[in-house]
Amino acid sequence: MIKVRQSILVLIFFFSASGYLSAQKDYSVIRKEIDHSVDSLLILYKVPGITVEINTPEFTYSKTTGLGDIKTGVRRNLNDKIRIGSITKTFVATVILQLSDEGKLKIDDKLSRFYPDYPNSENITIRQVLDMTSGIPDYIDDSVVTKSFFYDRLDKYTPEEIYEITKRMKPYFPPGTAWHYSNGNYNILGMLIEKLTGNKVNAEIENRIIKPLGLKNTSFPLTPNMDGQYSHGYMKNEFNKTNDEITDVTVIDPSITWAAGAMISDFDDLKIYSEALANGSMISKSAQSERLKFVKTGVTDFLEYGLGIASVGGFIGHNGGITGYNTSMYLHPDLKAQILVSVNEFGEDGGVSDKIFSVIAEKLYPEKSFFKE
Repeated sequence: MIKVRQSILVLIFFFSASGYLSAQKDYSVIRKEIDHSVDSLLILYKVPGITVEINTPEFTYSKTTGLGDIKTGVRRNLNDKIRIGSITKTFVATVILQLSDEGKLKIDDKLSRFYPDYPNSENITIRQVLDMTSGIPDYIDDSVVTKSFFYDRLDKYTPEEIYEITKRMKPYFPPGTAWHYSNGNYNILGMLIEKLTGNKVNAEIENRIIKPLGLKNTSFPLTPNMDGQYSHGYMKNEFNKTNDEITDVTVIDPSITWAAGAMISDFDDLKIYSEALANGSMISKSAQSERLKFVKTGVTDFLEYGLGIASVGGFIGHNGGITGYNTSMYLHPDLKAQILVSVNEFGEDGGVSDKIFSVIAEKLYPEKSFFKE
């Protein structure tokens, strides 16, 4: 999810718990209910397409509905590549934690150890940069970058240029006193990975995560176009949001979001990665323990944030919203329930993948109260 504003981050959960209590679940009924919900939500939200996959010990489910390419009429496919936006942050945070395991940094180091020129860096820790309690502002809220993100999508930036933009912006709050989602944190973390390793962040992610996990269709792109089999991404008509017209925004320069949200993947890979993220197989046990020290976001009671990972009603993972694409990737460790949702539309008004995720979770477990305020 690359997130644009705090309000967009949790535009997501408006559904109260619903369903029925039953000691013995009838999964044929649940399957029909989810089918109906996904089809109904496609119409309700007027999005091009929705893809869903569910994996639990008792139940597996996959569904695609709607179009992957409006111009040609090609329907969405479960194996389409998609831009995963801020799910990229989980990869970046994983590399940072691996570097911590290797003794190249400590997560409670001051940011000033690495970037003494950043304002107030002597009072900001790497932990706070990871868990969004640093107060570092979101560079995408800069009017020029906002325009690039949504409209001038082939604009190019260097991480250093983004860093300088972030430095000039007003911090949200003194470090450690509150929480606010910000892409500025992860631009700095991407730069830190390159400073500590001497390698590009995309190479470190490939060598440390993509190759070891055997991910076939996951990449950190360096060019604007997508290749292979992919869903096109769309957003509401940029000039007239009152009608149903949408614009194809598939092509975007990855430098705009970079370490905060540039990556591409597909459901086959996200299934593998989501499990590795949740069980901590990519980092040490102690690092995973630190990663899962969630802080209250103050946005809603059921949304907490750790070191590059979210907890949403006990489901852990992340969502991603980048121009044209909205993805939810969550796994409940106790229930061993994995839910993936992709919607190929995201624009200035945010996205709906987390809303769909919440509906599905409540259909699966009506006896739970995941999203209780």
